[in-house]
Amino acid sequence: MKLDQPSPELRQDALRSRLERGSALSLATAAREFGVSTDSIRRDLKVLEEQGVARCIRGGALPVTRPVRPALERMAITDVLAERLAAAGLSLIEDGMVIALDGGSTVLALAQRLPSLPNGLVVTPAPAVALATLAAGIPTQLVGGRLSAAGAITVGPDTVAALSGITVDIAFLGVCGLEAGFGLSADDSDECHTKRAMIAASHRNVALAGAEKLGRRARHRVVTCDALDMLITDAKADATAPLASTGLEILNA
Repeated sequence: MKLDQPSPELRQDALRSRLERGSALSLATAAREFGVSTDSIRRDLKVLEEQGVARCIRGGALPVTRPVRPALERMAITDVLAERLAAAGLSLIEDGMVIALDGGSTVLALAQRLPSLPNGLVVTPAPAVALATLAAGIPTQLVGGRLSAAGAITVGPDTVAALSGITVDIAFLGVCGLEAGFGLSADDSDECHTKRAMIAASHRNVALAGAEKLGRRARHRVVTCDALDMLITDAKADATAPLASTGLEILNA
């Protein structure tokens, strides 16, 4: 063994970090990178599989993603980061706009910070968001449908049909995962359809995501990055560079 070869523990730490970011792993690629045999990498991946962070497949391994906590749990906690991201989003909003607001704690924080917009309209599939904008004196349209426990937004064909009949100036989207090669992703497949309908209805689409969501692939792709216009985040430039290379505008909170 070469002296500069990393130990199995160091290799596994490096591989674990990539899996936790949502990246798939190739046996051959990892073996070349670390200067070891594919059998060594295969053993590393088996260890990671036993730890619950990898699912071994022929030729490599896939990440095991863990869904985020249900929306009602997240919304019950005061989130300083969500407040920062929401504050940055306010600069994009003007009275008279039709604004689509997704669900989730960060979008709710934005809704709670909105000033009165008497000539505007908020369209949302999230009851908590609708109550917040109604309290602010903003005309509000709650889109009906079955309520999803994961994100506390409405889902199903009625929701999608209602959103497809509205022209939106700007949409603000919650994020489970956002990765340059995979795009915007969500943990719940039904919520993907609602998010896609919001994106399709809107002239400008803005994702709100903390650094921990970037580079992560949740279970289901919503859209690729070229369907989005802006990302509001607290992440550093090295983390946002791959997303910026797709054409996504980055606004730092």
